[in-house]
Amino acid sequence: MANVLVLFQADEETTEQLALAVGVGAVEAGGNIRLRRLSRPGAPEVGHKGYGVLKAADLEWAETVVVGLESAAVAEEELTPLFVLLEEARSMLIGKKVWTFSPATFAADGLTTAQGTVLEAAKGVGLVPLQIETASGASVEEKNEAAKAVGRVCAG
Repeated sequence: MANVLVLFQADEETTEQLALAVGVGAVEAGGNIRLRRLSRPGAPEVGHKGYGVLKAADLEWAETVVVGLESAAVAEEELTPLFVLLEEARSMLIGKKVWTFSPATFAADGLTTAQGTVLEAAKGVGLVPLQIETASGASVEEKNEAAKAVGRVCAG
């Protein structure tokens, strides 16, 4: 069983739904998941509460880390704690996998600035980016199905 950590930055439901769909796909493939929300202080709650606070132990536990980024630009308040934890857990992350998504680019080519920044930080501590092709689709249902497929790959 693979351990998949799904982190997401979200003030709207779209990114949260995609993160949950990745988690569902991982579970469907027999994996274990942990969901954690990256949020700035005082951010409104999203659909579900109680995702927990990201800790170094989550990164150590995970074999694959999936990061969902709602904002195309780097949101320092939300991402700085992730970057600090990546540095703290550096020795335990070498060779583990990472993949990022954004609702804007989920089924499209290219990365947002935030995705590129997260991937560079992840590579800097030894995480290996996964190359996962997502099926193109504009509808919410198509994106959710593509997210489940990503989760199955991450847990497989």
